[in-house]
Amino acid sequence: MRLLDEHQVKATFFFSLGPDYSRYPFGDQIPRLVRRHLPAPLISKRCRSNLLAVADAGHDIGIASYTASDWHQDVAFQSADWTYSELAFACEAFTDLFGKAPHCFAALGWQVNPHLFSEEEELGFDFASDVRGQHIFLPESQGVSSNCPQIPTTLPTLDELLAQEGIDEENLHQYLYAACQRIMPNGEVFSLSAEREGIELLEVFERLLVMWKGGQWEIKSLGELYNSIADAPLKRHLVGWGTVYGRAEHIAIQSTRK
Repeated sequence: MRLLDEHQVKATFFFSLGPDYSRYPFGDQIPRLVRRHLPAPLISKRCRSNLLAVADAGHDIGIASYTASDWHQDVAFQSADWTYSELAFACEAFTDLFGKAPHCFAALGWQVNPHLFSEEEELGFDFASDVRGQHIFLPESQGVSSNCPQIPTTLPTLDELLAQEGIDEENLHQYLYAACQRIMPNGEVFSLSAEREGIELLEVFERLLVMWKGGQWEIKSLGELYNSIADAPLKRHLVGWGTVYGRAEHIAIQSTRK
């Protein structure tokens, strides 16, 4: 937040507000039935002041899940009831903390199921950012359609680039900057995490901000991007599963137009 403030940039923050099992070794791999019996602090309570500070600074805010470890582990195989419950808990925690309902959602690790898309429309979200892709669209997956627009991540993450030969933390920003030279329908969308770009790779992220602003590009939050296209007609695209270089698991990807 201090870095964004220094460069006068507003971003979109997506929060997981439920129990935090990261305090346990291999917390994400602990079976769900076991985790239920482990004491875990609620992020919405333990990090209350930090979370409120993000909103007070004028950044766009939304939800990423309720229980991050459960979502990332096996959301793709979950039922409609489980997906509804996860989003309901997340919305309730968000509303209790910020005094208003969330207006957007982003799936952790680009992990989704078809029920998610229908729930996003049912909950009245302005937009979601659940997939990787090229431009803003309306999603369909396994026969489930949604009129909640998807704003996909278009750029590789820093960790994905670091997996490529010849790229290190010294030249990483140059490779990502080069990847931004494309002409994209809605511009580029970059996804980062507080754990990596906000701590270990903070210097790299600052170099990127300097280069982006030096290139006279306009840096927007996803909310600002959505507002700029809110009245534009959107095409419907299928959401499938695919891989990207530098990432082991399959992720949700914008596919061909229906």
